[in-house]
Amino acid sequence: MKISKVPDDNGTGFTRIIRNEDFEFVNPIEYYKKTRIASMMAMDRDILIMNNPPVPISYFDEYLYKRASKKHEDWYNSIRKTEIPPNFIKLLTAESKNEQEKLLKRQTLTVEQLMAFIFLAYEEYGFTLSEYTGENHRKGIDESDLPTLIHLKEDGVDKVGETSMTDGQLKNVVESRKVIVSKILDKNDEWHCFFLTFNSIAGKESWKGGQAHFHYISNKYGLTRKDAVEQLKSKKYPSTSVHIALKGYGSQGTE
Repeated sequence: MKISKVPDDNGTGFTRIIRNEDFEFVNPIEYYKKTRIASMMAMDRDILIMNNPPVPISYFDEYLYKRASKKHEDWYNSIRKTEIPPNFIKLLTAESKNEQEKLLKRQTLTVEQLMAFIFLAYEEYGFTLSEYTGENHRKGIDESDLPTLIHLKEDGVDKVGETSMTDGQLKNVVESRKVIVSKILDKNDEWHCFFLTFNSIAGKESWKGGQAHFHYISNKYGLTRKDAVEQLKSKKYPSTSVHIALKGYGSQGTE
């Protein structure tokens, strides 16, 4: 995770950016504890600074850490109490691609269930977590001319940083980009990959009327892990017939 502060062009404010970077083979419980606490502390510091505290901001570090740690502990305990669909637990010991596909047929997940599954897979089965993001722009885009930030609004485009592009061009850049986020659970040579596209969570894919969804592949799909990651970071992701509805995004149809 990378935390940075980008000053606004007019010099009157800033934007705090908390960006998830690729990571590999981590203990997910410790990883999310560290990154969530760091991000919460950064945001709380910003609020304190805007209120002009009478003492240096470093005086508040211990308090901010305890506050963020308590928030994270409450979140973690809530996640661990989340009920995981039993077929996902069975997936971790399935012995064939056919069995995996049968287990995942017509399955659904919430974000909370996915996190609970990731934690359980590590604690009880020894699977580490990796995450990769593949972002690709359409041909002809000069990425060196992109501003630092682009934010689409109903009435226009907000941007920070220099660019020669018009608002219309910047809107097209955002809407035409291809982004794939994948999470991989690993144990020795065994791996399970759940991935989704930004178009999916925006309701722009046709599956079940725009229902947001994950795709699934594993080491039993005849693809090496290295090749799978390379494809996931490109414009064309690995072929799979498995769709897992992500509840809470897009259409709510799951049948």
